[in-house]
Amino acid sequence: MSYYFKHNYSFSDHGLQRASERLRLKDMDFFSVKEHCMKLIDNSLYQFETSRHIYIKVAKSELFFVVNKLNNLVVTVTKMSVSRQLEVIDKDI
Repeated sequence: MSYYFKHNYSFSDHGLQRASERLRLKDMDFFSVKEHCMKLIDNSLYQFETSRHIYIKVAKSELFFVVNKLNNLVVTVTKMSVSRQLEVIDKDI
């Protein structure tokens, strides 16, 4: 019996491009980048939310996956300091 697992998140083209660049995965094809990102998201121990986005931390770095809550779309991967995280939470960006 075979079975296919569907991930909870989809990726925008921009999100895949940023993940490839910022995670230093430029030599991988986009399918492999998606799989690598899903493993990082599944293994993440920290995340926070605003009214529109979920920010999921990449372990051992200051990078976050930014996920649109409406459609579970990974919009981008961005570096965020602690002060920037507080600013995002306070302003509900």
